[in-house]
Amino acid sequence: MARWKLMVSHYLNVPGEEWEYTENDRKTGRPRRTKFKVPRLLDINDPTCWTNKWGTRDNEEGEIIVCHEGKGDSSDVVFFGSPTPDMVPVDEEAKAISASFAHLWQVPVENTAGDYSQSLIDKFQVEMGEIQSRPVEVPGLSDLTSAIGEMAKQNQKLLETFLRRV
Repeated sequence: MARWKLMVSHYLNVPGEEWEYTENDRKTGRPRRTKFKVPRLLDINDPTCWTNKWGTRDNEEGEIIVCHEGKGDSSDVVFFGSPTPDMVPVDEEAKAISASFAHLWQVPVENTAGDYSQSLIDKFQVEMGEIQSRPVEVPGLSDLTSAIGEMAKQNQKLLETFLRRV
């Protein structure tokens, strides 16, 4: 078995999730349908997404357990692809699979409140700030500006010479 508990909401690729786009053909008047495979939102706060529930009707709690195809219980949500850092392994096989991705999941920014994805956003914002604060260096720009200055001086001399003759 390879099962994980979702700690935050996820968009996961699950079998059978499709979105259908329909438009009418202008020539024939018949509907033309196109289907696209789309990820499914598994919201940990939505009771309709929970795979395990407990408590009373007024005080109900639950969790979402996901697995790879053929590796979980019948109530688990089957997904395709790799696990994420925000999935907690429930069994030994899931722990082994998650351990194989651990080198990719190093938290980029330490002491970040939130989850792995928030730490990535924080890292990108820090890098973007560093890049934006650097002055732009164009190779050969100083040579070009000095050449333009020299050309302006030569033009001024030519103009003065021309005006003296007229």
